[in-house]
Amino acid sequence: MDRDPPGLSGRRRDAVRMDIAAAAANLFVADGFDATSVEDIARAADISVRTFYRHCGAKEDTLTPVLTSGIRDFAGYLAARPARESVEASVHAAFAECLRRDRYAELISTRELFVILTSVSGIRARWMVAAHDLADEMRPLLAGRAGLDPAGLEARLLSHTLIGALTVALEYWVTCDPEDPAGPADVGELAASALSVLRLDVQIPARSD
Repeated sequence: MDRDPPGLSGRRRDAVRMDIAAAAANLFVADGFDATSVEDIARAADISVRTFYRHCGAKEDTLTPVLTSGIRDFAGYLAARPARESVEASVHAAFAECLRRDRYAELISTRELFVILTSVSGIRARWMVAAHDLADEMRPLLAGRAGLDPAGLEARLLSHTLIGALTVALEYWVTCDPEDPAGPADVGELAASALSVLRLDVQIPARSD
């Protein structure tokens, strides 16, 4: 009996999950989250309801692959920044690169994604978990730039504070009218403002033996 090459089943699983995410995103934007059923999503993704539940526990889980893929992208862009670049500059540059590439734009725009995240409590809860995971993934990268112990409290506070600032910037951005000339020019500028408020001059407390 033929067997799939190593990794093939995983790629197929990821592809199905992205198909589900694409179908769900389009339906949530067009019809709203509450009006969209699991049956609607399965039909749009051309799968059975049984297959849907093999990959997603509930419709609140459908956008999780986009969130986790975005986390991997952000962490990768951050790791690629010059080693001597400041924490604030490297985080903002990685964030801007995610927005510039926007490789999930054909699935759902960043604005539409965060409109859903801020309006659907179940999906927002998944985002909070994903953001926590992102902060943990960023921690050793940021600690190296800031001269901190990656396992220490300061590094943990730094990474979670930065992710919190970017999340607040995105959530504020989706409340702004994009047609308002007095509003923010783009989310990148809001992110820069949010990061600058933090004043990231990391001070390592002296130890007394």
